[in-house]
Amino acid sequence: MKKILILLFPLLLAACSGSDKQSGLKFTVEGTLDNAANKMLYVEEMTPDNGPQFIDSIPCDEKGHFHFKMHADYQTFFNLHTSLYDYIVLLPADGETITVSGNAAALSTNYRVEGSEGSQLMWQIMNYVNDANMAISDIIAIDKHNRETLDDKAYALAHDETDSMFVGERQTVYLMFYNFIQDNAGSLATLYAIDAPFNHSMRVFYAEPDFEVFEMVLEGLEEKCPDNPHTLYYRTRIERARSERQLRQAENQSI
Repeated sequence: MKKILILLFPLLLAACSGSDKQSGLKFTVEGTLDNAANKMLYVEEMTPDNGPQFIDSIPCDEKGHFHFKMHADYQTFFNLHTSLYDYIVLLPADGETITVSGNAAALSTNYRVEGSEGSQLMWQIMNYVNDANMAISDIIAIDKHNRETLDDKAYALAHDETDSMFVGERQTVYLMFYNFIQDNAGSLATLYAIDAPFNHSMRVFYAEPDFEVFEMVLEGLEEKCPDNPHTLYYRTRIERARSERQLRQAENQSI
């Protein structure tokens, strides 16, 4: 599967621990990266309400090997950066030893992760989005070639075909993410799936007409990890959106 960066797997469920807020979690991250000799890696925590927060800088040795241990109060996301805009997202569980391999010069487009079901789910999400971006880039290239080489009448017909290809790709991506959310209900990874981008400036899911998918994510999280701060923040977000949606529906009915 090809992987092209976009910011930010059906595998086994990376379920949250309902008691992680009391016990916290400890995990280890290690690996060897090409083109990382004597360079620094940077770790951020993705907090529920304040976005990425810098945690630590990690040195690689002369062979590009790195190793660090971390502790968190609850299951959460961690960004591992090789540069400002090149990073991967990890979703550790307690006691995991996560092994990362790849190329530090293009980490997010060329990495593998082992030893962490949650982090593998994040890898799968990135692959879905990245493959979609590559497919859309191919469609755009075809359309550009047609525009430059065909007369107006022929291009109009060809453009209808590339438009159909674009719609088909979006439907394919929608179904992949919808199935991902169903298959991994209760995993924090579904928070990334519900907000997945499509073609950079678009979204896979919108509150209208996909609000039931947002509700499905919340239902799974409330069952598996109701006290996790990411769940609490998402619950507030959905409750606000639900209220706004009900108000709009009431206003439409009164017209």
